[in-house]
Amino acid sequence: MIAPLLIFFVVGASIDTSPIHDGQTINAPVYFASVTIRVALMSAVIGWFAGEILAQFPLSSDRWGWLVGVFGAVIWIGVCGLDLERSLIRAAGFSDDWLPQREGVNPFETYTSGIELNAFLLFRFTLLALCVPIAEELFLRGFVMRAFEVEDWTKLPLERIGRNGLVIGTVYGVVTHPSECIAAAIWFTLVTLLMVKTGRFWNCVLAHAVTNLILGVYVCVSGHWELW
Repeated sequence: MIAPLLIFFVVGASIDTSPIHDGQTINAPVYFASVTIRVALMSAVIGWFAGEILAQFPLSSDRWGWLVGVFGAVIWIGVCGLDLERSLIRAAGFSDDWLPQREGVNPFETYTSGIELNAFLLFRFTLLALCVPIAEELFLRGFVMRAFEVEDWTKLPLERIGRNGLVIGTVYGVVTHPSECIAAAIWFTLVTLLMVKTGRFWNCVLAHAVTNLILGVYVCVSGHWELW
């Protein structure tokens, strides 16, 4: 439940993608390597534990996963477009300089050759719409939300998670997405409602994957690389 997401953060923290030449936003080859290494290691670990994961969460989803994923993407893009977090902080008279922002990498400028660009986009979207949804949902709904409820958390069905677990699900989203905390609070609460309604872990993964995929396409089309 923990290992796939742990790999995501450890690899990200271990590989320095800082630019080495003036005018660069990142060290492009190293950034490419960080994405591919994450995909490879996370996929390997998820595959290694697939039997145990499926034993706890049989592979099952329905239309609600798709619908929540699409609706969640609309909410995320819309709320982030309004930049509510920074607006509220400034309105309160505080500086918003402390709010972190993701690496705004434009792959169409960073990777010029067709093969290199296509390979990067393949791995980046695999990470975004496959590896991260599985890893984050395993950690959050598979472990954290259940562990906050009972000691023997492996036997707790998702639809029976109580108030403590449900609240921590939203808190986790806010803490891990501070610069998009309003969008995160709404989105994570929405997916938690999906979890309670259907009791299907893979509906949450599906919703997460659909939202991330739509967000990735939106970023590439619109150029809002700060959401990348």
